[in-house]
Parts: sequence; C-alpha cells; structure tokens
Amino acid sequence: MEKGKRLLGFCFLAGLLLLQGCDEIYECIFNIDPEIHDRPLELGLVGEEYYGLVTAEIRNEVNDNDYFYNFDVYGELPPGIFYDINRRSIEFFGVPEEEGTYRFEVELFVEAYDIDGYDGSPTCADSVFREFTIQVID
Repeated sequence: MEKGKRLLGFCFLAGLLLLQGCDEIYECIFNIDPEIHDRPLELGLVGEEYYGLVTAEIRNEVNDNDYFYNFDVYGELPPGIFYDINRRSIEFFGVPEEEGTYRFEVELFVEAYDIDGYDGSPTCADSVFREFTIQVID
C-alpha cells in the first residue's frame, strides 16, 4: 500500500513537470526574478539641472544582459523632469520647475530571446514594481 502511494505521488510530480515545464520550476526554486535596485533618487533644485538613475537586473541570473528590459513609470514626475530608458536603467533628467514631493512607481518587465523569439515569462515573476520619490526644493 505504501509503495502505491509513493508511485502515485511520483506520477503526480512527473505530470506536473510535464505540464508546467522544468524551466519555470527552476526559475522559481533559484529565485530568478527581475529586480529594481533600491537606491533613493537625488534631491532636485528648482531651476537647476537634475539627473537621477534607476538601475535593474535579474537576480540570480548570470546572463541577465541577454534579456530585454521594459520599464513603465506610473505617477507624477516633477514638471520639467523627463525620463529615458537606457537598456537596464531609467535616467531622469531635466530642470525642475516647481518645488514639491513627487511620488511614482517604476515597473520592470523582462523578456528573454531564444531560438523561437521572445519568451514573455523567462523568470519566476513576470514583473516587479518599486516606488520612488523625487523631492524638489527652491
């Protein structure tokens, strides 16, 4: 009876691997996920040049340069501040026009390229969000 339960459990796990694929299980076991670095952005001064940088990587992935990084920014940026996506980072730049505290979120979504094209889910998590603040003073 005990052998039958073990065999049934083994068959269940084997079936799960076939349905889900080994890659997804590997990615989750080794915690291969997109990561936005948690560094605060610089303080801005009204009327003066501003530059801030948000960087990202894929945690526990030695080939993270082989991925396509896609960023989105949600929320309010200071008037006069813009952003540009540069491979694995977002650069915030410009001349702030108004003082205040501006909060926004950055989302990172990554894709890997293989022989069949882009894989929409090459990591355990599809995307990651991180909140940022730019404070502008006069």
